[in-house]
Amino acid sequence: MLRVCEKLREADEEGRRYGLARAETGYLRALVDAMADTDRLAEVELLKTLGDVNVEKGRLGKDVGKFNTALALYLAAMVRCYHEEQADGIEHRYHYTERLLQGVSSQGKEQPTEDKGTTTPAKVAEKFQDLDKRRATEGTTDSLLVGYAQVMVEGIVNDNDMLETEAIKSLGDVYLKRGTETGDTRNLTRATALYNRALARCHNVHGTVVIVHRLLHTAKIRQDVITTRNKRPTHKQRQQDVRGRKGHFSPFSAAPSSDGTTCQVDDISYRRYIQTAESDVRNGDLDAAEQNLAAALKLVHDRDKPNKAKEADCLCRLGDVYVERGKRTGEGRKFTQAAALYNASMARTDGDKQNMITRLQETERQFLRNTCNLDCEPCPYSSALDHKKELDNSRARAKSQLETIHQEHNPYQYDEDDPIVREVEIKRAEAIKNLFKSIAVGRQRFIYVLTDECIAKLGPPPCKYAFIGLGSQATELVTPYSDLEYSILIEEGKDDDDDARRYFLNLTHYLHLKVINLGETILPAMAIPSLNDFLSEDPEKDWFFDSVTPRGFAFDGFMPWASKTPFGRDETKSKPPVSLIQTPAKLAEYQHLHIALAEGYHLSDILRRVTYLAGDESLVDDYTDRVNKIVDRSPVLSRLSAMLILKDNIGQIENVEPTGKLLNVKKEIYRFPSVAVDVLSICCGITIPSVWGMIEELRKTQRISHEDAHHLTVLISISAELRLRTYIANGGQKDRLSPLTEMKVQLDKHDVDDTFVHSVFYIPDSKMLFRYYYTAIPLKRCISDTISEKNATTKIFPTAIYDTSFQIRGEITGELLQLDASIRHFEAALEEAGGDKKKQLDILFDLGNVSYRRGDS
Repeated sequence: MLRVCEKLREADEEGRRYGLARAETGYLRALVDAMADTDRLAEVELLKTLGDVNVEKGRLGKDVGKFNTALALYLAAMVRCYHEEQADGIEHRYHYTERLLQGVSSQGKEQPTEDKGTTTPAKVAEKFQDLDKRRATEGTTDSLLVGYAQVMVEGIVNDNDMLETEAIKSLGDVYLKRGTETGDTRNLTRATALYNRALARCHNVHGTVVIVHRLLHTAKIRQDVITTRNKRPTHKQRQQDVRGRKGHFSPFSAAPSSDGTTCQVDDISYRRYIQTAESDVRNGDLDAAEQNLAAALKLVHDRDKPNKAKEADCLCRLGDVYVERGKRTGEGRKFTQAAALYNASMARTDGDKQNMITRLQETERQFLRNTCNLDCEPCPYSSALDHKKELDNSRARAKSQLETIHQEHNPYQYDEDDPIVREVEIKRAEAIKNLFKSIAVGRQRFIYVLTDECIAKLGPPPCKYAFIGLGSQATELVTPYSDLEYSILIEEGKDDDDDARRYFLNLTHYLHLKVINLGETILPAMAIPSLNDFLSEDPEKDWFFDSVTPRGFAFDGFMPWASKTPFGRDETKSKPPVSLIQTPAKLAEYQHLHIALAEGYHLSDILRRVTYLAGDESLVDDYTDRVNKIVDRSPVLSRLSAMLILKDNIGQIENVEPTGKLLNVKKEIYRFPSVAVDVLSICCGITIPSVWGMIEELRKTQRISHEDAHHLTVLISISAELRLRTYIANGGQKDRLSPLTEMKVQLDKHDVDDTFVHSVFYIPDSKMLFRYYYTAIPLKRCISDTISEKNATTKIFPTAIYDTSFQIRGEITGELLQLDASIRHFEAALEEAGGDKKKQLDILFDLGNVSYRRGDS
């Protein structure tokens, strides 16, 4: 079930970023995977989720047809479901959609459905003409799979067995063609599974004969592939073994595997791509070499179970290509991309990693020579190991301090109505605040040391400068695993000095190289075009998923929506490039209304709250003074910024509801409180960077009461603590948190992906979530009203942002599967509701759901 949740979460991410249509495409692709892998649980879950998408479409467009489609998908999911609890959830959705349908039936038209009794083979064939032509010309792309999946879903919705069968058969054809072309038996296994599914749905003799023929043909292809592998000649293999034992650095040689020999190639297509890439490199055609290596990598790339040895080989060779590119062009970014590729290769190598270390040393040497025009030796690799050790020590200290705080200040050991809880939770929140302040100071020192090492090689800066921290470094909510977001200020009059700008760009590249060599930069963050082209409108060009490289301390990524580093943002179709190496006056201009609106990406918000990291602190003071003056003169921009922040984070705000599902701790727990405090501060013209300072200033200016300041501080401390605990438990920026208590069960290593299971952090005490939602839910209800409030002197919250009503307790316990407690709370809430009929109906509805889930008659 965890694997299913992960697949759904990935599609959800695309949906939040690109909309419902993109999400639906992700769900369709995942549905095909589930069917091909005969994963019935995932198949049911995805049919249910596709139903949810159509409910949302129907709700937004008042479209009766979409509601009917959702009902049909829920029905199909229930027919295929054998898991009682899963079936209960689907049935609940079915009845909910029926109620929505009744509400809009008078406003919309019901879409006609096909009559399977009158459907002819000719009519079915028409559905597949365009898709079959694409298969013949374009090959077996993922978009083609989605196209057939859409037709299959149409058949399911219209109860059209012939259409559904033909679509499933066509999906099998796609995997058969892939398996035939690549020699990958996994694709042949998937084809067989789909043909068997089509055979089970087929009700005519001719169709049955055709499918059986395909099954036999697939079996023959599989046998041919296995025979070819067994007859592989050994002469070339012996040559590879000898070359692998030489042990010296050789450009474009294969990366070592765990046993010291070069990686072995398992299929013909993979070997062909590698050999062609080697030829391209010898001929000096680096572009062709990169494309062939990317194609080889794509053959062996599986986000769930990657072939680490082959991936390591491809990534190492691709790193060699980027070093050669850097030597030709002198671009610093080519060397950092090479370093990221080598580190990703090393993360996939179990044995001797000296080969990669040698390459990384050579990469730094070539960067200094070709980008910085310095003929000198690189820093010893032992310095990178020392920095890794310091990073590990900082994480160990944070973990130890968390445990000490929990032992000394644990409000969750008491009954929540006990008066002592208030006193203990104040002490805990204060201790958590001090912990995060100390983490921010430790990170600042760490960055200073790395920067000093770079300057020692590059020489003294040509002018005064300062590094300013952005994001969570400035708000003092940073963790030892967080990305590095920063900008560089240079002294006034140097904005047009090419030599100064070049020096600080080289300094940024060199610092980036050192951060990459800590081994915690995932490849998508480097925006390597052949792997992750974020500027392309074709989603298939963003295909590489790095599940192996640890994700921790790294530069903010090069994605257009990120890019909070001195490099800024590359030019996009709608925006010019942006550099974050600026004078205080130039950087402060982003706070002007017309520039902020024209630029977008909310740079004004990002650059409003900064903190000193390194260099000349007077430049930081100059910059913050300029920003404060602009903000004071432009209250309209402040309110507009607050509205845009709220709009951008509306998804996280709407998700502030208790749930028993797997949570993304950063997006569903941590982000809302920090966004809420940020929005409140912007509306009140407060530019203090620290979130703790913001709350204190809101209290001092009497915009919030002492009571509300307490609740906000506790809310922020809980969200920050849970995020830090999740990262520590999961060993990096893995945000999966379960709100349920961990079940201590022995899992068979063949039954589940234990990497996934062990990267889920289970909350140690559910009372933490109760306390979180007691403030988060009422805060959510009033945050929008706060922005529209025009009076800058009145208090923000009309009532305390703390709700421990029986109804709230019933909702939380119900979602956390504490069903008996939930029923008791809802029954008490009915008495609490008095004569409020609407409230009583809401409570009765929730009570009925919980009773049904408990199995009451």
